[in-house]
Amino acid sequence: MAILLVLGQHAPTRPLIDGFVGVTVFFCLSGYLITTLLVRELQTGTIDVRAFYRRRAARLCPALATVIAATIVVLLLGRQDLTVGQIFAPAGAAATYTTSLFDWTDHVFATKDYFNYTWSLSVEEQFYLLWPFAVLWGSRRNPRLFAALTGSVIGITLALDLYLGLSREVKYDPHEYFGTDTNALPILVGSLLAIVVHNDWLPRTVRHLAPCALLTVALLPVLAYRNDTYRPSLVIVGGTGLTVVTLIGVVTPRSAVGSLLASGPMRWLGERSYSIYLWNVLARIAILALLGHTVVGDIAWVAMFVVLAEASFRFVERPLRAKLARKPGVSDPPMFGQLVREFRVS
Repeated sequence: MAILLVLGQHAPTRPLIDGFVGVTVFFCLSGYLITTLLVRELQTGTIDVRAFYRRRAARLCPALATVIAATIVVLLLGRQDLTVGQIFAPAGAAATYTTSLFDWTDHVFATKDYFNYTWSLSVEEQFYLLWPFAVLWGSRRNPRLFAALTGSVIGITLALDLYLGLSREVKYDPHEYFGTDTNALPILVGSLLAIVVHNDWLPRTVRHLAPCALLTVALLPVLAYRNDTYRPSLVIVGGTGLTVVTLIGVVTPRSAVGSLLASGPMRWLGERSYSIYLWNVLARIAILALLGHTVVGDIAWVAMFVVLAEASFRFVERPLRAKLARKPGVSDPPMFGQLVREFRVS
């Protein structure tokens, strides 16, 4: 779902004006998944922080490094108007997950779209620099108090987003769009949902909201179709609300939305969504140069990024993740689908 919304905005004809909400969907899902893995690991006694970061690096870095290298080659060969420094500066920001910090302060790199999409990866990884330690601290003190503190921080981020979206003159604000603080809301909400579900604190509420999940799935592209480019904080708030209800539906037993999103095509797309996210922008730039903003361009663009993403998934992302993510004798963490199935059984 997240990648489809983003692709709707990135397509040459741009059918979804505000597919930015797809990033919000991704953040909420990421918060739920990563926090679920952390609290499950706590059942063994503690969190192996080094193993956590090793798995994160194995999951993200091989594919990202491949795309960065390919983009550098394209820029060196095809953009003679750029200096070497203008090419390697944004590449370094992408590799170190700091792109969002430059965007936040309205520092626009000369390469623009070539690396700018990595801002969302930056926000996510900045959050996970601190979150494992926060979960570990909270579990050792008082889990309910930690959940309450997380809820309090959610309230602060919600107030910030509403303030930015409602109380000011309509204008483009890079802080509002790219800020780690403004985008913290969906990650924290997903994380809190994981804590609540894991501790079985609100089972009736979960079941009561689940039937609304199909409606929220339908409303997400409606939100993405609206032109709210200058109100991204409100898109974040709305997208977070819709996503958390959808996610509740997914993890609830015998839900229609769970069956829909577990279908073969959606699973195929979900498994390759990271590679698609990385490659679609480079493919878009190439297709726009050749075919412009046309439907034919859309078709060629889809074909191009699917081939690139599939190759990256098969030959870079999957084999290196399996090799780098674990020490000998240590198994891989469960995937999201396995977590959902186990929750449904329980």
